[in-house]
Amino acid sequence: MTEPEQRESARYVDDIEAQIMGHPRTLRRTDVGRIAGVSGEDMQRLWRALGFASPRDEDVLFSEADVVALRGVMNLVSDQEVDRATALSMARAFGRSTDRLAMWQTQLIADFVSGDDGIGLDRHTALQTAQVTAELADRLEPLLVYAWRRNMTLAISRMVADSEPESQVGVIRTVGFADLVSFTQLVRQLSERELAQLVLRFEALASDVVSAHGGALVKTVGDEVLFTHQEIEGAVDIAFDLLDAAAADDLVPRMRVGMATGRVLARLGDIYGNTVNRAARLTSVARPGTVLADAQVATAVQDRPHVRTAALDKIDLPGLGELRPWALQHKRDSDQGDA
Repeated sequence: MTEPEQRESARYVDDIEAQIMGHPRTLRRTDVGRIAGVSGEDMQRLWRALGFASPRDEDVLFSEADVVALRGVMNLVSDQEVDRATALSMARAFGRSTDRLAMWQTQLIADFVSGDDGIGLDRHTALQTAQVTAELADRLEPLLVYAWRRNMTLAISRMVADSEPESQVGVIRTVGFADLVSFTQLVRQLSERELAQLVLRFEALASDVVSAHGGALVKTVGDEVLFTHQEIEGAVDIAFDLLDAAAADDLVPRMRVGMATGRVLARLGDIYGNTVNRAARLTSVARPGTVLADAQVATAVQDRPHVRTAALDKIDLPGLGELRPWALQHKRDSDQGDA
């Protein structure tokens, strides 16, 4: 891009930002702090917590929208609704979540604008995507707020259900890892566009299946999805349906699932602990199209009419010691196999 084109693009982006934020850039960092009545140190901490790079004092990068946001957060602290550390942690949670959301959203709009998968966008399509995104911002905002509030009620419901007479570290969850078989080899055979289509399909498939059974999709990382459920039976249903959905999809390769139940530590939108590690290790040794679980999961579902369980030979899992895995199979699938 030539220097005149760079300047033109910068002006265009400034106009789009003013349209989305509702105000043009007119303020420096010190101006925002002075108007909001907040120290430069507090402003810098909040700005970093939200995930934004620290600007120079002379850069005109802020608007009235930044003043309103900064004042609102600091009022939470001054009104003693939350302490300073909690306010910054919440800002960090918002920043990390909305960063991924914004990238995801603009990619989807780019797909719509280009009629393709957004790989290798030209400048015309990028500028058109920016304009469409700005035009849709006000209409999408109510959906964003609704989804946040609805998920807040679900989080509260889970928290209350998890509460116990005495304080306990962590919560009880059944954890499942599902990964795509031979994904690394498959990537070598796919073009970037084909890979983008596969990733989108896999994420949509996993999200739909987990949500349908009332589970929580913790994260997707490339060829792997991590999900949880408060009930063992619900998690097992998710595992079976993920395998079925992959088998029925011409684009998504076969999956394998590892499952474990026990206490997990839920922090920063992720989960940690031996239960998570156990599920992950079981996934790594599962055969394509199968579900491997620990004894607690197998015991809980062994009397269900549509589940067949089978104890396998003990295996040694690095860092976890010796474990006897159990194979879980939907009786419909096993009957077909017997036939």
